[in-house]
Amino acid sequence: MISRRHFAGLSLAIGIVGGRPAGAQEWRNSPNQLIEQFAQLGIKDILGVAISRREKTDRFRVLFKDFFDIPSIGRFVLGRFARAASAEDNQKFSTLFEDVIVYTWSRRFAEYKGQTLKVKDSTPDGEDGAVVNSDILGNDGQSFAVSWRLRKRETGFRVVDVIIEGVSMAITYRQEYATVIQQSGGMAGLLDQMQKQVDDLKAKVG
Repeated sequence: MISRRHFAGLSLAIGIVGGRPAGAQEWRNSPNQLIEQFAQLGIKDILGVAISRREKTDRFRVLFKDFFDIPSIGRFVLGRFARAASAEDNQKFSTLFEDVIVYTWSRRFAEYKGQTLKVKDSTPDGEDGAVVNSDILGNDGQSFAVSWRLRKRETGFRVVDVIIEGVSMAITYRQEYATVIQQSGGMAGLLDQMQKQVDDLKAKVG
């Protein structure tokens, strides 16, 4: 299962302090600056403003969709089961997966307590990708590693995975959903469980 600590990792990464100024969206073609910009916008437009929890969630969805390739992540997560599913079920999965991601991770914003994210370096990842390595530094002196796997798209780099202390979020979702499909009546069982999860998360947003 994805632990509370791992869920917290992405939301805490929003709390970056400093970083290079963005100009003309050149940061979209720089792996390091993309992650810095993601965090800067998060604290400026979400964490740092006095708005309702629902509006924070709505803004998080826009931010997440702008920086993450959610459709690509969803296809990886569903894996081989996508080929056997109908077009309608694949579309429903894509919609529900976005909701699960947005509502689940945005709820962790409340755990932000001034931690900072330090981008260290980036390394090539295949012909069109990169991995950005960073540390989240707590006020108590503790830290943990967060790596961001990126892929180059037409508009620039997009995040396709977040790896927190060696645990891949995409692989974890893939493993958990495969188990649900195998134990709960195929795609129908997975979609039903995801819908219930989304309904529950929406109710908690208020």
